[in-house]
Parts: sequence; structure tokens; C-alpha cells
Amino acid sequence: MFLRHAQNALTLSWYLSVALVIYIGWSVREQRYLLAESGIGYWLGIIGGAMMLLLLYYPVRKRKPRWKYSGSIKFWFRFHMFLGIAGPVLIILHSGYRLGSLNGTVAFFCMLIVAGSGLIGRYLYRRIHHGLYGEKIRFEELYHKDQSWEEKLAELKNKYPEPVEKLGVIESQLVQHGAAASRSLWFYQSMQWQLQTLKRQIIQQLGKNSADSAGFQQRIQSLKSITSLGVHEILFSYWHILHFPLFIMLLISGITHVVVVHFY
Repeated sequence: MFLRHAQNALTLSWYLSVALVIYIGWSVREQRYLLAESGIGYWLGIIGGAMMLLLLYYPVRKRKPRWKYSGSIKFWFRFHMFLGIAGPVLIILHSGYRLGSLNGTVAFFCMLIVAGSGLIGRYLYRRIHHGLYGEKIRFEELYHKDQSWEEKLAELKNKYPEPVEKLGVIESQLVQHGAAASRSLWFYQSMQWQLQTLKRQIIQQLGKNSADSAGFQQRIQSLKSITSLGVHEILFSYWHILHFPLFIMLLISGITHVVVVHFY
């Protein structure tokens, strides 16, 4: 728990530092301390562009186990996260917060789109893993047979047959297939709506704080965590399909910008 809080604090500090750097650059933009054509501003562009190119190494490293001499996959994943933020920040400073030529403008907005996509991917990744650098969450961690609950369920079935039956139908559908990206997004959304509706019905019928109601709500929450995992797994798979073409678009526009600037 302490480690997780420390990681969250470190992440927050990192993003606040990035926001502060961007704000300071924006506040002094009229002084033109940084020029894209020369000096520090020029080299910020070179370094930022190199960082964006280096982002390609992580997906390659994942598919090349024999390249372990270059660093672990975990190291390159962390470095990938760093480059995905630091690179765009340096490019923004390099631009002086001004849009120049057409190819430069296209490259700049492609970079912003890819950076935004990366942040979305980071969020989805955290939702299906134990933190940003932890193992993937397994279905078995969210759902397991609970003997005490089974005994409690048999008791509740005599008192409240309808909600117990509804809960059993939903649970059997989820348990049969688990949480996997092969399921449809609509399936998990439908399960979430049904669970939320059932929860409201149980609270209305049994009250919110009764022992029977608490047992139902606890089980419903467990099933909702399964639907949440399924939704985020599917969204992450969609993100993967979209993110790579966006990055290739950035790569082409960025290389075009560098060639035009230096040779024309």
C-alpha cells in the first residue's frame, strides 16, 4: 500500500513538473529566448525528435526476447512512458509556441494527437494491471467460489427468490466466459446495467444497511469489477489498433519536417 501511494505521489509530481515547464515556456514566449532555427531551441527539437524515434524501440524489444542485453522489457516500458512525455515537451519548447510552415504544423499536431493517445493508453493499461508496472489482473483474482457466500445464498433464496435468481443468471453469464477482449463491449456494458439495476432493486426491497442487503451488494460489486475489467480490456485492444497508425503518421510527418527544414 505504501509503495502504491509513493508511486502515485511520484507520478503526480512528474506531471506537475511537466505542466510547470510548459507554463513557464508559455509565459516567456514573447521574449523569444528559444528559437526553432538556432541555439538551444534548435537542439531541443533535435533531442525531442530523437526521443520520439526512440519510442519505437519498446514494441520491438517486446518481440525480440534475444535482445535482453539491451535492457529488460520492464526498463524499456518505463523509458517508453518517460519518452512519450518528455519528447513532446521538448518539441513544444522548440516550437516557441508558434506554428510555422505547413509541414511543421502537421507534424506538431500529429505529435499532440499521439501524445494524447499515449495518455489514454496509459490510463487503460492501469485499469487492467496492478498499477502501471504491475502484473496483469487475472479473472481468477476478481471471482472465486466463496463457501460462506454459497451458504448465505441458499438462505437468501428462501427469503428473496427473485433477486437471487437474477443475480444467478448474470453471474453464470459472466463466469462462463470470464473477462476477455474476445467478448463484445456491448456484452459487458449490458451486464453492468443489469447489475446496477439489480442493486437498486435490492436496496429498495431490503434497505441499504441490512446484513442481507450488504451481502448482495458485495457480490454485485465483485461481478461489476469483472465487467469493468472486460470493458477496459476491449477498449485497450481497440486503442492498440489505433495508436500505431497514429504513430506512423507522426513519424512520416516528423521526418518530412526535418528534411524540408535542412535541405530546402
